[in-house]
Amino acid sequence: MSKRVSFLAVDATSENLSLYIRYGKDKEININHRLKFGASQLISYIDKSLRGEKIDLSSIDAFVIGSGPGSFTGLRISFSVIKAFMIAKAKPVIAVGSFYSCAYPLKNKAEKIAVVSDARRNLIYLSCFKTKGSNLTKEGKEKLITLEELIKIDKKYLLVTYDSHLRDKVLGLSPKLNFHSKDIFPKTKYLMPLAELYYNRSKFTDLDNLKPLYLHSKTCQVRRGTK
Repeated sequence: MSKRVSFLAVDATSENLSLYIRYGKDKEININHRLKFGASQLISYIDKSLRGEKIDLSSIDAFVIGSGPGSFTGLRISFSVIKAFMIAKAKPVIAVGSFYSCAYPLKNKAEKIAVVSDARRNLIYLSCFKTKGSNLTKEGKEKLITLEELIKIDKKYLLVTYDSHLRDKVLGLSPKLNFHSKDIFPKTKYLMPLAELYYNRSKFTDLDNLKPLYLHSKTCQVRRGTK
């Protein structure tokens, strides 16, 4: 019987500070807190969780990070922490786009899911996914679009966001769009299926390529219309 892989995963891209630790045969820690400046407490939450369950950081097999799009401060802090762990413990890192974890809990609700968030300057970040059975697959890279482009999106997409003001604005312009009614924040637990797949395929992110994707267009790292 194969060994259960132990992961430590963090996501600080939104108002929801998310930490997930899977260790040994049955230990799991799943923390999600809506906190102002929550990323500043990330180290404290990790330390308390590891100490509370008597887990040695050296025994973690791989680290996982929600890579954005997201908050500049949250990404800077979470990436600094994971890079430090990666170097100190000589363990691999798996970077997964944070919007994947917003789409994952709704994968049985629609065949197509589009996760969106306000990127300011009249731009919106968009990441599209398709579902098949229990599988969730990303359709291309994240891209920046305008509000006008979003309201013309295929109505087969279930739209998901954690920006309630954006949802209200879009539905005010195009009320027939299929927009999920509740805010869905990134949660690291939902990164695990993809993280495990990447781990088994040794699809890791090396230090030079471990870079965040910032939410706001002033600092974003993708060009509008990237595919």
